[in-house]
Amino acid sequence: MNPIYAENLNNNHFPGMDAGAVAPILWCDERPDAALEVVSRALQGGEPGTARLRLMRLTEDSQAHVVRQLPAEDVDRLARGLSNYALARICERLPNADVHGILESLPAFKRRGVEMILVHRRNR
Repeated sequence: MNPIYAENLNNNHFPGMDAGAVAPILWCDERPDAALEVVSRALQGGEPGTARLRLMRLTEDSQAHVVRQLPAEDVDRLARGLSNYALARICERLPNADVHGILESLPAFKRRGVEMILVHRRNR
């Protein structure tokens, strides 16, 4: 519930509750396994944007965990929609064999962009 809206509630909306006691729900499930399920279902359902959004809301280590668990064809679809920088940050946390597979599935211009970012970040 919107906290601004909650401030303006009267007891008619929630009988037996003080309007000031209504708090916004801020909980979000950050477990990689829960995210894996959401990302996988979204990709299978033809909603790659939803999958990318859920993936990007995770910590970088959790993002890498989810990418490692997905089938290769799902990773390919997901990787094509991510920004070069986001993809490079995820690739930094993956084994080299997985990174090679992801990069090979990308179009040449995107692959070069991700590779340049990875090289630059290694040389910092």
